[in-house]
Amino acid sequence: MSLYLGALDDDRSILYTLEAMAVSQGWEMHTTTDPEEALSWIREDRLDILLVDYHMPVLSGAEVIRRAREMSGSVVLLVLTVEESPTVAKELLLTGADDFVSKPVRLADFASRIRLHGELARYRRDMRKDAPRKGISEATLRRVQDLLREEEAPSDVRAVATALGLAYPTAHRYLEYLVERGSALRIQEDPEGKPGRPRFRYCRVP
Repeated sequence: MSLYLGALDDDRSILYTLEAMAVSQGWEMHTTTDPEEALSWIREDRLDILLVDYHMPVLSGAEVIRRAREMSGSVVLLVLTVEESPTVAKELLLTGADDFVSKPVRLADFASRIRLHGELARYRRDMRKDAPRKGISEATLRRVQDLLREEEAPSDVRAVATALGLAYPTAHRYLEYLVERGSALRIQEDPEGKPGRPRFRYCRVP
């Protein structure tokens, strides 16, 4: 199952370990020490699961969880912690956390929890009102979204199709779906007096 993971921790060595574990299971992992970057992933709907360190120096893990849950009801939020206090656990669950991953993180526990919560993430996505309609693959949709984020200038359908190895009609369908969902903008090119159908370019929503 394709999964898109994110991890927020102020210890880069832990992030390296988590990324290596995710890659070994065939999952994509984004890592950061910046809470605002992690929250931007949630805002842009880039993740299925976000792992958050409880002890963060600038913005607490509990506050990151609270803000992330306000942005998304479908993303699975897991807390990385060495804490075993019932009070802390209750606080985090009330702010929107789904579960905990104990430090130090071990591959077997990490992999089993991610697989379990990956099913929860998929179920929540399927229940969303804006869940991809029939004929739209979540994995391909995210590839198109990632390409639009990486491009500095708006891209036309042919450029997107070529970059991602998609058929032209397929690329067009996904781009139009993103526009319909409010996740991309369609920009009409100035025809400069030339006859024919108008040409469009697409870009991410600023």
